Amino acid sequence: MDSYTVYGQLDLSNFKSLFIYSRQKTCQTSAQIVLQSTRFMSALPGDEVTLDCSMAAGVRMSSYIMYWYKQDHYGEPIQFIIKENDRPTQKYEAILNTNDNRFMHVHCDSSASQAYFGNGTKLTVLDRDIAEPKVKILQPSGIETRCKKTITLVCVAENFYPDHVSITWTLGDKEIKENVATDPYATEDKKNFFRQTSRLKVSKKEFKPQNKYICTVSMYNGTQPIFEIAKEINGIEGISLDVN
Repeated sequence: MDSYTVYGQLDLSNFKSLFIYSRQKTCQTSAQIVLQSTRFMSALPGDEVTLDCSMAAGVRMSSYIMYWYKQDHYGEPIQFIIKENDRPTQKYEAILNTNDNRFMHVHCDSSASQAYFGNGTKLTVLDRDIAEPKVKILQPSGIETRCKKTITLVCVAENFYPDHVSITWTLGDKEIKENVATDPYATEDKKNFFRQTSRLKVSKKEFKPQNKYICTVSMYNGTQPIFEIAKEINGIEGISLDVN
């Protein structure tokens, strides 16, 4: 059983927003075999940051070559930057140089007849202090409580920087994954702070005072959260269960 990790280094000159992906290309077929453990990472200008891309346990490396890609912003084309064993270029190597840049997202990928991409790592080169999210849960509308079969709870995280957050819903100590719709990425306002929302649909029958719904917003640097802000809301007693 091979243990294999590739590290990427990049010079982030002239990039504002960048996403880095690693890709594995192989002659075999496999399930998820390319692993990027770090989803978000922050750095200061001039720092060196190591981005890792690993093979899943039990996958032998002899048939694989690791590739690295970048994406300046969500939705833009992914661009190849360097592959395993390439000679270092002026901008890309095995370690990341973050001079004079703000964002970056890295993906790792693999090479041969079939390719597998990692999930990617978003790197932000900080240009100001980190700002923790302000979090609130909006009360359900009167129309919903009177006229509909479900209640929509909206959790709003705003005024944060950088956009390295995840939003989860829980009922008691159990995470809710169904009927949850979270914005795919945060949006930036005119003051260069970020905002992201998540919506949870709850059956009227389940929206009872004894049920406590919690929205938790976590901000990350690396694999560990640096902030976790939770807000909660209880069901409403006496709302009508009749739908006209």
